[in-house]
Amino acid sequence: MCFQSLKTGRRWNMKFLLFIDRIYSKIQAFFLLLVVPITALSIYLYMKLPKIIPIQFGFDFKPTNWGYKSSIFIFPIVLLILPLFTSKRIMSSQEKLLTRRVSAEIIVTIVLVILIISMICVYSYYFQMI
Repeated sequence: MCFQSLKTGRRWNMKFLLFIDRIYSKIQAFFLLLVVPITALSIYLYMKLPKIIPIQFGFDFKPTNWGYKSSIFIFPIVLLILPLFTSKRIMSSQEKLLTRRVSAEIIVTIVLVILIISMICVYSYYFQMI
């Protein structure tokens, strides 16, 4: 009984890994497509914001560090570079084992999602400054 559930769990796990591996390039393409509107939004904010803006926030979302408004372009640059350097072709050339490659793909996707969420929070703060 326990062996059968273990076997079913492994089969489900393998299906999940194959699913992630199959859609990873689509996820990367989605984040690369987000670069265009985010860059346009950054340009708009750059023209409207004061010269010095908050660039670092604490856990209570209060500014802890200030910097030049040109730092707003860090988000689109990272959002462009990260998917390019973690493409499926590069990941496949570095790691042949499916489980390790998919683990890296999941980690990169989580990092990209965290980047988007933090960017939304920061940009909403910047829009309140205008």
